[in-house]
Amino acid sequence: MQSRNAISKNPPYRPPTLEGVRRRVERAIRGIYNGHGDVLLEALPVAGKSYSALKIASKTETPLLYLASRDYLKSDAEAFCDKFGLTHKRIPTPHKYCPAFDRSDQDHYDGRAVKSYKNGVGGREIHERLDDIRCGGDCRYLDLLNFDPSAPDVLIGDPSHAYRDEYLKGRFVVKDEFSVSEFETEFKNPQQVVDRFLQSVTLRYDSYQDVLNAQPDDNRCADALDWYGEHGLYQDTSNVLESPNEEYHALAPTLTFALLAGHELGNGWERLPVSDWADLFGINASGVNSNAICVRDPDENTMYLLNPPNFDIADGFLGLDGTPTPAMWRIATGLDLTHRDVLEDREKRKYVSDVLNHTIIRTNDDLKPYQNNRNGSITAPKDTQILHWIHRKEGEKPGFITSKKAIDNVYPEYNDGELFDYVDTPRNFSNVLSYQGFADKHLGFVSGSRHYGDPYIKKWGAYAGEAVASNSKRGTAKSYGEFGNKIHRHMKRQTLQDVLRFGRDTEPTTVYVNTAALPDWVPSEAAHLVLFSEDAREVAGYLQDEGTEGGKVGEIATETGVKKRNARKKAEALAENGFVTKYDDLPDAAAYVWDESE
Repeated sequence: MQSRNAISKNPPYRPPTLEGVRRRVERAIRGIYNGHGDVLLEALPVAGKSYSALKIASKTETPLLYLASRDYLKSDAEAFCDKFGLTHKRIPTPHKYCPAFDRSDQDHYDGRAVKSYKNGVGGREIHERLDDIRCGGDCRYLDLLNFDPSAPDVLIGDPSHAYRDEYLKGRFVVKDEFSVSEFETEFKNPQQVVDRFLQSVTLRYDSYQDVLNAQPDDNRCADALDWYGEHGLYQDTSNVLESPNEEYHALAPTLTFALLAGHELGNGWERLPVSDWADLFGINASGVNSNAICVRDPDENTMYLLNPPNFDIADGFLGLDGTPTPAMWRIATGLDLTHRDVLEDREKRKYVSDVLNHTIIRTNDDLKPYQNNRNGSITAPKDTQILHWIHRKEGEKPGFITSKKAIDNVYPEYNDGELFDYVDTPRNFSNVLSYQGFADKHLGFVSGSRHYGDPYIKKWGAYAGEAVASNSKRGTAKSYGEFGNKIHRHMKRQTLQDVLRFGRDTEPTTVYVNTAALPDWVPSEAAHLVLFSEDAREVAGYLQDEGTEGGKVGEIATETGVKKRNARKKAEALAENGFVTKYDDLPDAAAYVWDESE
């Protein structure tokens, strides 16, 4: 007779193990390579995503283009290639290998080269066409560029290297972690770029504002489209190189075309799928790729051009992410990615608590958007109290992640920066991304959440062709509609990434989280806070430093500067809450001794 489990359609639930999760990742990647598909693979940290991508490539003999924004990921990839016997080549960048891009090398630094690169001219073209570039006749960057791209098993580079088709052809692309900055160009002053372009061509428009106000049934508009039909959407690198120190950009022809042909979405933002509209008017869009999208923010008068590489000419695409937002990955890559998650939500809970060995403790049930602190949401007094409590409770100082503004401006101004007395290493939401120092740190505090502002959410909505708008509510009641909420959740998910930066060696780790911005499935518990006022912190600090010697009220007042009456009151409160022991049987006055168990 068969057991019930044997004939059940669903196998019995087994909690995940680290070895089991890593085997799942390997099996998934093997299937993706063999299927030549375009897949976004979701797996939480320590699951071995990068490791498995290289390991399975060696077993399946799959040539790779491995792309990562962070240097430590590229270095790890090189080490994995060596481990698995894969030949590899790291594609050079001018900022790393050309002395003309090294500001510290005043003998060779060339601001023209740096400015030209920023304004859309590639490193190779700069060396070929910029007169008297100061890197000298023997540039290491050019030497390192001189290789056969088909020879190595694995090419390792920045995401921007995917713009060269010879690096894509015949290879499976692996992109490690989500990033979009390499594929997106922001024009904070598009008026200057467009005005400069109009001075060099004959489009019958005089200025940025003139193009912005263009009417589609105007003869000038028809003439402009005819001009583009003759000249195309080219990259104007010549004008950049002729005056490299001016505010101009090689994408100026495309920017002007988007301004001319863009359409309003309904919330003020404008959008143009560039290649689609160029095809409609018979215009050669050689200056951008097939999935390029240009959008305009009318409030800030800023334009953005998202120009994904031609990933579709590769043998396949594998995106690796611990907490992905599939809609953003699809837009940023221009691919219809299939999303695969290695773990179900209930398995993720056990993975975080039992495999990664994390205990997550909430100290607040509000979102606390510290990154976009326009309304004074950073609560320095309360945060100082919480950190003091954590320090006293745990007996050590936690690693600390919060916003740059909080670290640089808000916290230093409160009580002479007292908060930093209770933290080990502070990192902000930006510089923690390339920091690995918390991997073996087993106590952490993440305060506040990311919020890049409503324009960021509207921008991604515009990329998707959605007119995103807020319901104007605050906190957890705020909504941006179906698509906009996906972007809002993406920002909140970064809190989990921050939490999981601690304790990546699977040793017991406690992370306190001062925000509600966590996915619903994340296992967490509420903190039972006992917060001390400023005077109470002074008294507690003195008694803890005195150890078994303790202190009497007069001594406490003298050493801390707290008034005697208040010192007595705070010492009594500490005794009532179990932090200190009060000894009443002394001849002249009671003494208070810090309880070391606390």
